[in-house]
Amino acid sequence: MKNLNEYILKPSEDKLNYDRPWLKYYPETTFPNIEYPDKNMYQMIKLVEEKISDIDALEFMGLKLSYKQLIDLIDQCAQSLIKLGVKKGDKVTVCLPNIPQATIAFYAINKIGAISNMIHPLSAPKEIEYFINLTDSEFALTTDFAFANFEKIKDNVNLKKTVVCEVSDYLNSLKSFGYWLLAGRKVPKIPERDNIIKWKQLLKIGENGTFNDFPTAKKEDPAVILYTGGTTGTPKGVVLSNLNFNALALQTGSQANVNLNDKMMCIMPFFHGFGLGVTMHTALTFGGTIILVPKFSTEDFAKSFKKHKPEFIAGVPTLFTALTNSVAMSNSDFSHVKGVFSGADTLANDIKVKFENFIGERGATVSIREGYGLTETVTASCLTPQTEYRFGSIGIPFPDTLYKICKVGTQDTCAADEDGEICISGPTVMLEYYKEKEETESTLQKHEDGHTWVHTGDLGSMDKDGFVYFKQRIKRIIKSSGYSVFPTQIENVLMDHEAVANCCVIGVPDPYKIEKIRAYIVLNEKFKESNELKSALLERCREYLSIWSTPQEFIFRKELPLTKVGKISYIELRNEIIKELEESGKNIDSLIPDDVYIENEEGDFIPK
Repeated sequence: MKNLNEYILKPSEDKLNYDRPWLKYYPETTFPNIEYPDKNMYQMIKLVEEKISDIDALEFMGLKLSYKQLIDLIDQCAQSLIKLGVKKGDKVTVCLPNIPQATIAFYAINKIGAISNMIHPLSAPKEIEYFINLTDSEFALTTDFAFANFEKIKDNVNLKKTVVCEVSDYLNSLKSFGYWLLAGRKVPKIPERDNIIKWKQLLKIGENGTFNDFPTAKKEDPAVILYTGGTTGTPKGVVLSNLNFNALALQTGSQANVNLNDKMMCIMPFFHGFGLGVTMHTALTFGGTIILVPKFSTEDFAKSFKKHKPEFIAGVPTLFTALTNSVAMSNSDFSHVKGVFSGADTLANDIKVKFENFIGERGATVSIREGYGLTETVTASCLTPQTEYRFGSIGIPFPDTLYKICKVGTQDTCAADEDGEICISGPTVMLEYYKEKEETESTLQKHEDGHTWVHTGDLGSMDKDGFVYFKQRIKRIIKSSGYSVFPTQIENVLMDHEAVANCCVIGVPDPYKIEKIRAYIVLNEKFKESNELKSALLERCREYLSIWSTPQEFIFRKELPLTKVGKISYIELRNEIIKELEESGKNIDSLIPDDVYIENEEGDFIPK
């Protein structure tokens, strides 16, 4: 059996009464409308195991798990969680890198109808505290190396049980010895308390379970909370359903031609919609094998790539830059690669050309296919077609997915090629922002056509054939190495320091990170600029913010430029950066041009 499409991918008799000029660019194997089964995510993977149980589902540093072995571990973990007290609808915080425990726990939580609250394992203590308390999580899974941050906030959260996973849990004896010799030695000892349990102990709890007392999660039920900036640039919990993820998997799989045993390199982290929805769930839904990469380095990637010969690679633009420039990848064979996908940030044309030339010289017959989406639609909701490339375009919408461009601040549709706000409708659209009714109502709007649309906060256009073009972010947000960084969050952390009178955080174009983070600081009169003060501000950011949200530069100023109503003028600061880069002879193509903005009556800058 080459694929599972006859069991999984079926056309829907329900037709969208909507003009979709892009359908003519679909391959013959892609259905415009798909039938989405009434299953949760666990049941989609269970379907694969029932059809073909002995093929590899997961590989991790020498470990191989077949679909049968993976499902058995998921069932065992689910039984254990139930015995610990996890119930349907409970939020379970998952703070894990791409290791086997993350996959097992994610589907176990889903099986019992609980909700995975996905956060980065390198989140700062205060971030972890916020995410746990926001969702009222009473159960959490983390790693031994991240446990110290949980320990710092233990008195500020209400965790009944914290499950501690060790990377060495699934390493063979030789690799386990190497891990503890090099990295494991730095991990502090885990204290023995009633509310702390190790992963192997957790699995033993459900070892002899009957597996017949599970709640049934339906496709419409909430399943995952991921984090994004919403339309205001403030982190929000995006509540996504089983249907959202299953629809994404079937849409993506239909476009990518995923077959049994096809291998996907899971480089993108599972706390990210791209990593969780595309590289893990899509691959497993179609009977593929996921190759877990817990921490990216070009040397380790090169070894894994040579060993596994993956058919699919998905990543952010900085990944492709790193691979192109890597000596370790120079002798790689790309002839087995069927698909390369870029998401989470805009793919610059020079990065695309260089990488395609690089892999083409090494046997590849494919090009990078760029996707566009947002966490509010899990991840990608449009993709460049296999056979049609238009310069600057981010592609055409997925099956069952609608795109339109609206005049900013309205529901009025723009003409072809006219700039406006990108709006999206379809089965991957989120349920809500968690505990944010006003923000949800602002973002999810029902239009006169009867469809509910996500107002993305992104500026773009669509041509007459339905190809979409992303221009820039309307909302204030920084994209650094594929991560969404929220300036207001950083500013709030800095403003709480006694030395800071005012501040503004800006993204500065960077050839590797796309944007690096710069903080402009105005000091209180009692304080003076010094290296010691910079160090103190940096340490404060490291305490409260993720690594990718911590500024790389601190610039002290006597004052910040203001608009006519007294707000900080981001445009003036950007103009200063443009001038700075021009004078240094650097490329400024990735900067937002100042002439696309106008100042409204409230003193805010909005697109023309």
